[in-house]
Amino acid sequence: MNSRSRVLAVLLLAAACAADAAIVRLKDGGRIEGTVLSASPQEVTIQTPGGARRIDAAAIQSIEYETAPLPEHEKSLETRTTGAGVVVGSGEPLPSHHDDKNLLSFALGMAAPLSDVNFGSIGGGSASNGDLGPLLGFRYLRTLNRSLAAGAEFEYLHRGGTRSPGLLPRADASVYGDNLLFMGLLRWHLIARGAVRPYLLGGAGVSRSSTRIDAAPNPGFAWTDTNTDESRRLIDGSAWAPAGTARVGVDFDWEFAEPAVFSLEAGWTGVGSRSYAATASGRDLGLASVEGRLNLFVLAARWSVRW
Repeated sequence: MNSRSRVLAVLLLAAACAADAAIVRLKDGGRIEGTVLSASPQEVTIQTPGGARRIDAAAIQSIEYETAPLPEHEKSLETRTTGAGVVVGSGEPLPSHHDDKNLLSFALGMAAPLSDVNFGSIGGGSASNGDLGPLLGFRYLRTLNRSLAAGAEFEYLHRGGTRSPGLLPRADASVYGDNLLFMGLLRWHLIARGAVRPYLLGGAGVSRSSTRIDAAPNPGFAWTDTNTDESRRLIDGSAWAPAGTARVGVDFDWEFAEPAVFSLEAGWTGVGSRSYAATASGRDLGLASVEGRLNLFVLAARWSVRW
């Protein structure tokens, strides 16, 4: 290392670690212990028990700082000294795992419908638009800064069948369906770094939604056209609709699990109003379709890998 490089390295370390205890080793074999107060291209000032001393930078062999080591996840630059002078870096940099740019995750959870379907047009009532069902999802996020990330998600939600005796007069109905959602996402971490990091997430996109409604006459009743009591499908339709989501979550960013992140997430997902067509059996009862928004409460556990 030439003299100019050695001086620059000394000054870099002195500026970064000013006010830290240090040992200054001189080229003539001497050493001075104290606290670095300042540095310039010509000299370094160090506070010793005997008072402040100015040392010609060209006379310095190395400076060793006696600070406590940083935790591994906070290290971004390691310093070391050699007989030739001060060297900044020891090979590859040591980036924080929070600085990884890409996140791919898999979610497993549940979805519960919060909205209803209505058969008022044929003298019926209303019922929940399905029951509790599974949620599966895949998500990709790209970090824009320490708090903000953007990406996309594919999510499948199944609405389980719900027994709805009040939907159709003198019959027992079951409402169920599926949703395939494709959404763009923004995620904002409320805490930029740490082992536990809460976040807010919002998204918008489209959903391919389906709704199916089956019904069978109550005991003692029958279909008027055949005098039978078999189950019939009255609604069976699919449609594209706008969709959105708003959620809160927590990342558990444990170092021992690197590069994995475990998360818990809950919130709302909504699908815009669309018509779902009646079958021939439904039209025989006077149904043309059912319409309405679909609102769901979602809860999911998420496992992610970053790089």
